[in-house]
This record gives sequence, C-alpha cells and structure tokens, in this order.
Amino acid sequence: MKILPAIDLKNGNCVRLVQGDFNQLTNYSLDPINQAQEFLDYGFKYLHIVDLDGAQTGSQDNLPIIKKLASNPQLSLEVGGGIRSIKEASEMLQLGVTRIIVGTALFETANFLSELQSNFDPDQIVLGLDFKTINNQQMIFTHGWQNESSVSLMEFLNSYSYFTNILATDISLDGAMQGPSLKAYDNIIKAFQCINLIASGGISSIKDIEALSKLGCKEVVVGKAIYEQAISLKELSNAM
Repeated sequence: MKILPAIDLKNGNCVRLVQGDFNQLTNYSLDPINQAQEFLDYGFKYLHIVDLDGAQTGSQDNLPIIKKLASNPQLSLEVGGGIRSIKEASEMLQLGVTRIIVGTALFETANFLSELQSNFDPDQIVLGLDFKTINNQQMIFTHGWQNESSVSLMEFLNSYSYFTNILATDISLDGAMQGPSLKAYDNIIKAFQCINLIASGGISSIKDIEALSKLGCKEVVVGKAIYEQAISLKELSNAM
C-alpha cells in the first residue's frame, strides 16, 4: 500500500476542509515546507498536494510553495487544484511534479481529455473524480467540490480508459474522519480492475487503511487524521 500524506494549501498554510465546505476550514498554521520535511523524515517520499485556492477559483497563488517542494529531489509529488489547461499541466510537470491531478476541466473544457492523451503519458496524469452519493449514484462534483456535474462516477469510468490513475474522493466523508467509502470503492474496483484506484476521504485509523488494502486499493491519501493526531506518522509508516 502506498500512503500519500496530504498537504492542502490555502493562503500559504496547511489546512483541511470538512466535506469540501470552504466555510468549514481548519487552518493548522503549519509551514508546508516544514510539514513536507517531517513527512520525509518518517519515510514518506510521495506527497499529495492540493492548491485549494486554485481548486476554488482557478488561480495558482500557492505555486511558489509547490515549486519549492518540487525542487526537493527526495520528494515525489502529485499536485492538483486549478490545473485547467494543457499549458498549466505542462508547466507543473516542468517544475518537477511527478503526477498532476485534473478534475474540473474534464467536464468543462471541450476535448480536454483527448488533448491530455495527446500530450502526456498515462502515468503523469491522475483523474480527480470527486463524488457524493445521490439517489444511490456517485455523482461527480467540480470547482473544488462546489458544483454538481451531470455525470456519475461509474458512467465516466465506463466511457474512458486511457488514464488509469483514478483519485476518487467521497466529499461527504472527506475531513469527517468517519471511515472511507468502502462500498463505493469495492464496486469501482470490481467493475474496473485495470484502474489504479487512489482512495481519499474519511480515513481515520490504521484499520481503515487495512480495509482499503483488502479491497485492492494500492494507494491511499491520508490528511486530517494526521493533523488531528488520530494516526501518528510512526504508525502510518509501519503500515506502508
């Protein structure tokens, strides 16, 4: 199991949202560079970075921080938030980012998926599919989880297969520390065995990580449980 500690950036600080709500934001007042170094000290070399300012507005105010993190040769980063053009994606990779996460533009920009396919290798791209379960369907949300699309997660996965890194975040559980969306992930893995499902949202314990591993998840993003000290970095490192 690859465990990716999360650094969510807003106004230059490490923060966490509850259920994707920008009005329920906890600012930990932590320097993200120091936080990344602490993760590295415990053996976590692959980090999950989200620019929440970018996700919300499309701006990239936290780019200097991302650039500094990407310059550390010991770190590998997957970065998302506000990447809505081929140019922005290319520039992020040129900084030294390993994988970029794209979400909103998949549903708003014509031919964006085909342009991504023409310009990038499959292992460079993560499709960020943020969802809420509505009437027993996992509906995809965009713009930093604020807008519901008309596309269900399963419908999208049925229609596209080139990029296989899928970051599926259950917004209703993200930041709530009530456990991950095991049923939804189980259904996805059983239906689409060729994808690399990256689980995100609700992780609150080592048992949650073990349950995801049993389902077949190979990667998991852990955020608030770290910052709230529900899981120690030592415990987490032993679970890798």
